Amino acid sequence: MIRPTTVRLWDVTVPMRRGLRSATGSIGQRRSVIVAVTGEGHTGWGEAAPVPGHTLDTADDAWTLLTVEAERVLAGGEAVSIEGSTATAAIDTALTDLAARAEGSPLATHLGGQIEPVPASAAIDLPRSQTDLLTDVAGAVDAGYPHVKVKIDPVTAPFVAAVRSAHPSLGIAVDANGSFDAATVDRLIALDHLRLDYVEQPLHPDDIGTLIELRSAVTTPICLDESIRRLADIAPAAVFADAVVLKPGRLGPTLTVQAFGIAARNGLGVKIGGLVETGIGRNLLVALATHTAVTLPSDLAAGDRYFATDLVVPPWRLIGGYLTPRTALVVDEEALIRRTTRHREIG
Repeated sequence: MIRPTTVRLWDVTVPMRRGLRSATGSIGQRRSVIVAVTGEGHTGWGEAAPVPGHTLDTADDAWTLLTVEAERVLAGGEAVSIEGSTATAAIDTALTDLAARAEGSPLATHLGGQIEPVPASAAIDLPRSQTDLLTDVAGAVDAGYPHVKVKIDPVTAPFVAAVRSAHPSLGIAVDANGSFDAATVDRLIALDHLRLDYVEQPLHPDDIGTLIELRSAVTTPICLDESIRRLADIAPAAVFADAVVLKPGRLGPTLTVQAFGIAARNGLGVKIGGLVETGIGRNLLVALATHTAVTLPSDLAAGDRYFATDLVVPPWRLIGGYLTPRTALVVDEEALIRRTTRHREIG
């Protein structure tokens, strides 16, 4: 085990080429805290990328907690894992990346995955009109994406039929972000004939009764995201869902691998979910998506879908509709510095 000697933090704001709009809000620029842990000539990287409503912390919270965690690990203590905290996920990622580099292994294989390309999927904004939705999906298809996940709500759900009509062979899923209820669930049931890969988080996490009714009425797999607040929520989800979303940006690699095992033991499928991370955080998503526990198309897009300039070289790009895990991520520290609003070195 490498003893870390230095922890560096960067509070960065990266302009987005395009935002992401869902039923719960919008993201227009990406503020993250980047963490680098150095020891014995190796450096591991992680990213805390909070999203309001999806994570426990803000970027300021993450900065404060990362400072505390940095001092803990430099003093020889173990990093603490707090489910839902992007800060503890980020330092766990950096320490895991450091360990992988020290043993000469790619992050993917260090975590039990493989160096194999994984299919990419483009998240499509909650549409303002059916025409806008068709335009956005066509753009993703033209860019080489073999799969899309469309953000929907009760008003826009019927638009998905037009997407299937326009793209008969395209992989399609929908994400409701919990926006449906007992009065509108019939609009989801009406999508069952469209050969969707899954319906993500159709109802509020507490609306278990309607969720059970929905699952019995459709053949499309039900995949839960916001309902999975902690690892203890995974096993009970097997009663009313088919799969779960695991967000490494909230869990970190250690808890995500534990969650893989829980899901498998309970017969649940898995997909990897993102928090619109920069290329640094995307490294962990792609690495974990190569694991055999991942059974559904994951939220993996190339960096240039969101960012005109990213923080890694080369940027994450599609190759034949796939993303390939890195043998070792290379961070563009000049780009990192340009986007930094504050920096701290500890140790």
